[in-house]
Amino acid sequence: METPSLTFILCTRNGAARITPTLRSIAAAARETPETACDLVVVDNGSRDATTAVVAAWAAQAALPVTLLHEPRPGLAAARNAALAVASGTILAFTDDDCRLDRAYAARLLAHYRDDDAPVIRGGRIELGDPQDLPYTIKTDPEPKVYDGSSHPGGFIHGCNMAMHREVVGRIGPFDPEFGAGARFKAAEDTEYIYRAHRAGLRVTYDPDCVVHHHHGRRRREEILKLARTYAEGNGALYAKYLRDRKLLRHLYWDLKGCVRELCGGAPMDRSLGLTFRDNVAGCLRGMARGMARYAARARPGR
Repeated sequence: METPSLTFILCTRNGAARITPTLRSIAAAARETPETACDLVVVDNGSRDATTAVVAAWAAQAALPVTLLHEPRPGLAAARNAALAVASGTILAFTDDDCRLDRAYAARLLAHYRDDDAPVIRGGRIELGDPQDLPYTIKTDPEPKVYDGSSHPGGFIHGCNMAMHREVVGRIGPFDPEFGAGARFKAAEDTEYIYRAHRAGLRVTYDPDCVVHHHHGRRRREEILKLARTYAEGNGALYAKYLRDRKLLRHLYWDLKGCVRELCGGAPMDRSLGLTFRDNVAGCLRGMARGMARYAARARPGR
């Protein structure tokens, strides 16, 4: 592997009110690795607020190089692909505009990558940034893991704490623009990408010492249920894309079994948050139906 350099990638839409602490945390993490060339690519994905002005003002006094792009096509995957087209780092690290990187994030991430002898996608721990927020969209498992396909790829690592060798993009291509917030299927762009990497024989790891703090701001159960439905529909579209992959589809089968047990008096998915197997399966089936219709249309002659 060549000498590591690190490009942080931050995609945002209407993030003017929340993005500055994220930018500061990235700069602070970069300062902890003075021996490594670090830069930041920010993609404004069609904001209608002052996001561009806020980022430009911050970038003017930032200690690391900042590239500000505008990607008008809606969708997180489209925004990330715009960043991939200009990113120069040998390591690419993605986060979101409601997250704060731990000060040691970059140092620990680079320590892992220095030991790699092949391209790797790597994710890390996601702590709740504000204790008043509900404990969702976090990942606090204390043990390192390597993805082997035995668990659903969703949530193995999260897109707000995901990094990869630049070579990964050369091997499996960019993100699928059909997936992700703002796109046709409003979730699962990270899930689809890591599963595609796994199918291609690339290593996907979870390293809990690389920490991000998520300030998602959701404090009402209704907000969690709405987001869970979006995630389920994204997973359904993922099933539709890999419809012949029995290894992936068995996770839907297991959720169906969980749904039957739940209807017979068994435990729900998460009692504290009100998440149920039946809602999850219903969302998956909705997303699967939409996905199958989409892929069937794309397969027609002349498309």
